[in-house]
This record gives sequence, structure tokens and C-alpha cells, in this order.
Amino acid sequence: MERPGGFSPAEPVLTGGLGNLDCSGYTRMVYGYHLGVPLAAEEDTSGTRIPRKSRHIADYAPGVVVDRATGATPPAAALLQPGDLVLFNADSGDDRVSPTLDHVGIYLGLDAVGRRRFLSSRKTANGPIMSDLGGASLLDGSGTYAKTLHTVRRI
Repeated sequence: MERPGGFSPAEPVLTGGLGNLDCSGYTRMVYGYHLGVPLAAEEDTSGTRIPRKSRHIADYAPGVVVDRATGATPPAAALLQPGDLVLFNADSGDDRVSPTLDHVGIYLGLDAVGRRRFLSSRKTANGPIMSDLGGASLLDGSGTYAKTLHTVRRI
């Protein structure tokens, strides 16, 4: 069975062979399948469909870029609204000059103690989750995601 973009085959031992979603696949499921935003098979520069990869979502998804890192200055967290897409340069280091955006999540808002939270998924069988191999899914402080947040997009 061929899977749509964003779906990864899973190890049968972990999920019974059902598959799972990576970060862009999860985002596409939420906005595309559940909210009706059209999906693109790959890179699509039209601005009318959600592309398959995180790096393309940052530039070409419908909606607007709310804020983007410039040099060493990350996007302003105060501008975030629940439902915004948060895109990261998480695996590629803190290279803000020529970033490789490799992770996307959906901003949820403030938790019970006032921390900014997001939800994402990964290729392993336990996504979507509120934590990851890179650290807690927080946009505050000095954790991986707070340091590597690069682009905020509102659909």
C-alpha cells in the first residue's frame, strides 16, 4: 500500500504494521485532512497547498510568515497564537544564515505554569508527542526547540 507524503512505514513489532506520521505528515493531517487546506505532493511554490517537507512549509504553505529568525535573533515568542506552525533548525545546529528547517510543530499556547508549548510528531512509533529526542516541546528557556525556532507561519 502506498502512503501519502508524511507517512512512514513503521516497524511491525511497534505498531502492528500500521505506519505512523513524521512531523510534516502530522501537520498536513491536521490542516489538510481535518481542516481542508489543500496538500501538495512535494515542493509547491503556489502558496495554495501545504508542501510535503518542513523546509518547504516555511516558505510556501498558505497563510503568512508571522516572524522569522534573522541572524542570531529568534522569532518573537510573544507573537505566537495557538494553531501557528513553528518550524525549527533542530538537527542542523544553530545556523541561522543558511538554515535547514527540519522540524515542524503546531503551537498550542501557554500551559498551566505559563510555558509556551507545541505538539509535533516524529518518524518513530510514539508520535504525536509533547517531547522529543531533542528535548521538551517548549519554546521558552534554553532548550533545543527554544534555541532552534526559526520560522512562525500562520495558516
